[in-house]
Amino acid sequence: MQFLNPCIDVAFKKIFGSEEHKRVTISFLNSILELTGQRAIKNVQFLNTEQHELRDKKKENYLDILCTDQVDNTYIIEVQVERVKTFDKRITYYATKTYALQLGAAQSYYKLKPVIAIAVLGFTLFPKKKAYKSIHNLLDIKTHEHDLEELTFAFIELPKFEKTENELVTNEDKWLYFLKNIDEQNHVPAPLNKGEFEEACHAIERMTWTEAEINAYDYSIIKTTDVQGGLELAFEDGEKKGETKGKREKAIEIATKMLGAGIDIATIAQTTGLTIEEIKKLKK
Repeated sequence: MQFLNPCIDVAFKKIFGSEEHKRVTISFLNSILELTGQRAIKNVQFLNTEQHELRDKKKENYLDILCTDQVDNTYIIEVQVERVKTFDKRITYYATKTYALQLGAAQSYYKLKPVIAIAVLGFTLFPKKKAYKSIHNLLDIKTHEHDLEELTFAFIELPKFEKTENELVTNEDKWLYFLKNIDEQNHVPAPLNKGEFEEACHAIERMTWTEAEINAYDYSIIKTTDVQGGLELAFEDGEKKGETKGKREKAIEIATKMLGAGIDIATIAQTTGLTIEEIKKLKK
């Protein structure tokens, strides 16, 4: 058996963002958020992951997975393999924007439902924290009471997860082991050989993918390792020199190259920070 890397966005969405594997998503969310009994998620509905700004549409973003549960709580699930600057700000932006977009014109605030953002990271975001999982809520700084329940953030830092196959006890253990290690296995590990875990393993098995899906997967790897890495370094160099104009020119240069390589406009916008309209003009 040959397994693909489930943390590559194309694969991640196939496993955790499809109707076909809905029970996988439910199990993953309940495990990571430690939801049991009456609080457990029993069903999810997948939503359109394309979001637009409320007014001027200057900032558009495309989420990896967006879904709601049986009581209309909203869940964002993002996977990020390579380290990027200000990821914490990006996920905060995604969550608050998703929260605001729940209301249409003239709707009452009571219709707003909590938004829970989960980030699966292939890098260390919080170097001072020893734990591989951290859940962040809005708390009273003196009493630590959780009065504002509208926003929750859960971060999984996979480099910190070091449990072996023989140490897997909880469902959370199994999901994190799957995410970090399954692509290095040549068989389904015993702890994952049943239920939704076995389903996820078979969904990531290379031989079950079509040629088009494999091509998309390979392209996603190239995009992640080359384009994103090069862009972050270019932006970092520009910031050190204080050359705002230089950074923008570099972004336009990279966007032009990405267009020439056939990369879609949405990906280019998310990678470079340019707007959709700016990129469309470049394309013309």
